[in-house]
Amino acid sequence: MLWADLAEQWDGVLLGVMFDSAFRLITLQSRELARISDRFVLVDICMPMDGVLKKGRTEVGPVNMPISNETLAVIDECIHGLPKIHDVSFIGALYPYRVELLDQVRAHGANVAVNPHRVDVATDFESSRTAQPTYLDYMTGIAQSRMTINFSESSAGLVQQLKTRILEAACVGTLVLTDDVDRTSRFWDESEYGFFASPQELPSVVERLLADPVALDAAALRGRARARLINVSSFWGGIDSGLAARKLRGITTL
Repeated sequence: MLWADLAEQWDGVLLGVMFDSAFRLITLQSRELARISDRFVLVDICMPMDGVLKKGRTEVGPVNMPISNETLAVIDECIHGLPKIHDVSFIGALYPYRVELLDQVRAHGANVAVNPHRVDVATDFESSRTAQPTYLDYMTGIAQSRMTINFSESSAGLVQQLKTRILEAACVGTLVLTDDVDRTSRFWDESEYGFFASPQELPSVVERLLADPVALDAAALRGRARARLINVSSFWGGIDSGLAARKLRGITTL
């Protein structure tokens, strides 16, 4: 194994950046790398991993996937002057329970857009997974929504994750509605996003927020300000803190 050979000759740190450690095979492979040397550090953008690879050993995560200032500048130029035309948006796979849930949100009087970044109409799982638009199309669809829905559960099972969409939506001034218990709250104040404890609760949460548009807009602006502060610092700052906790050299000294 390359890492086994490298670890004997090199005193640096290997960062293993993972986007979905909820998949057991990924975790098992990472555990083998951790066994070889304590200079392997797992960086997970979705979930906490302390003690998962080796008992009592800290790792890094969750950390927000970084959005560079250059990327933000391109996004800002693309969405400049665009109005908020949807009360709520949902971007993602249309599992049957989600289709039913979105219909319930509409029944509470909300204008709901499903995959507004697409020029076609997706009505079921298969159609929602094909012909994916560009990243700017995606960000524009989110930006034209006052709120967007985030389901935090991993496709690998009953594991809540910090989804990159939290940062993306907040960056363009869209209030995120999420069901994660201790992922978003690690970075945003509870006044800067919306929370629903279960799918059944979502329609009433949307209705309550729409009833006070001034408060809704203020919360979205607070969330945007927070996102612009952490769009880069969360990722590299989190890694630096994790390295310090392990008494390994920081990013600036590697």
